[in-house]
Amino acid sequence: MKYFTREYIQFFEELEKNNNKEWFHSNKKRYNKHVKEPLMQFVTDVITELQKLDPQIDIDPKKCIKRINKDVRFSKDKTPYKMRSFVHIYKGDKMDPITAVAFQMGAKNMGIMNGYYMPTAERLQHIRDKIQSDPEDFKKLYSASDFTEKYGEIRGEANKRIPTQYQKTFKNEPLIANKQFYFMKEFDIDLILSQKLLPTIVEYYKAAKPLNDFFS
Repeated sequence: MKYFTREYIQFFEELEKNNNKEWFHSNKKRYNKHVKEPLMQFVTDVITELQKLDPQIDIDPKKCIKRINKDVRFSKDKTPYKMRSFVHIYKGDKMDPITAVAFQMGAKNMGIMNGYYMPTAERLQHIRDKIQSDPEDFKKLYSASDFTEKYGEIRGEANKRIPTQYQKTFKNEPLIANKQFYFMKEFDIDLILSQKLLPTIVEYYKAAKPLNDFFS
């Protein structure tokens, strides 16, 4: 099933050139018809498919779709709207979510993301403790062919100083110093308009699930 048409991409192309409230309000019907409504249907269907693999993924699609309005309070860029849709499907507490899959779709590219980009202090300690308890299992998971073929590697900034209790593990597993554990893949925008969009999201969810289960 195709969810999006060329008008989805065209809307964001034009928004990039007209990022102001007057233009957006005059094109609100276009936004609703070609972006908001099909995105809601798509996210609903993605959640339905993921629930077949993990019944604990029980979340309202509205909670997964981030607002197109930007928070400009602390930004030098005061343009009011984002240049892409962003979706984060997760389970658990929204203050410490366990990611199922996240993706963004704009006029220029599409990306699928997973893992932990901004873990809480408690979550970060849990991840490090888990790595320390079984570093070999951790390495097997991020070295698995399905993971490396789809995501490549675990990314993220690392602490320059690693807490004392992790220093021994760090010698053989430097990823324990990370303060972020995320992975992602970028795609050409043609995927947005393809019938392969939903199955691709599901396949990338499957590839990330063993690591997410390990982390959580």
